[in-house]
Amino acid sequence: MDYYYDILLNFAEYPINYYEWDSVHDDIERMMKIPVIHVSDIKELIAYETMIDTDLDMFIASDGVNSIAIEMIDKRAAYLSCLPYDDELSVNDLAHNMEITPLKITRLKKRIIPFELREERKMQHDFLHVLDTIDHDLLKYIYYDMTEKNCNNIEHIKNYLKKDILTNFNEKYINLYENYVKNN
Repeated sequence: MDYYYDILLNFAEYPINYYEWDSVHDDIERMMKIPVIHVSDIKELIAYETMIDTDLDMFIASDGVNSIAIEMIDKRAAYLSCLPYDDELSVNDLAHNMEITPLKITRLKKRIIPFELREERKMQHDFLHVLDTIDHDLLKYIYYDMTEKNCNNIEHIKNYLKKDILTNFNEKYINLYENYVKNN
């Protein structure tokens, strides 16, 4: 078995891209030595919650193109971590020179992986939270900016914005958040 040395990992219930790691809120761990397993494909390990028949508590699975670190609890792939870019390239190079290890994998259920960036989810959450406390004139302005319609019914505005923020959070909302909501 081959090992990779001195790597930062950020284990979570779904893989968080390296560029989204938050050094304040995430539990980023420095691993001095971790086993590397060459697998035929890692897509299943990412897309599904799985049981893996292995005695390892933690390892990096690489298909030679992509890699993912896996933390095991009772044979269940409980937590995943993306790798920093340079480390992923090095692990993939290492995997190219290894034999493929067949793993007995049992799919449990589809893993829930958010598509939007963590920062956008935070903005969306904050935006929804302040809608009930924000100044009515600012609410009317935001509504007008999003719909190009005037409205004086504050409840209608709040309901429209809540629904629209959940389904259509876009660059316009991000700009409004940065300019008006962030500091309220």
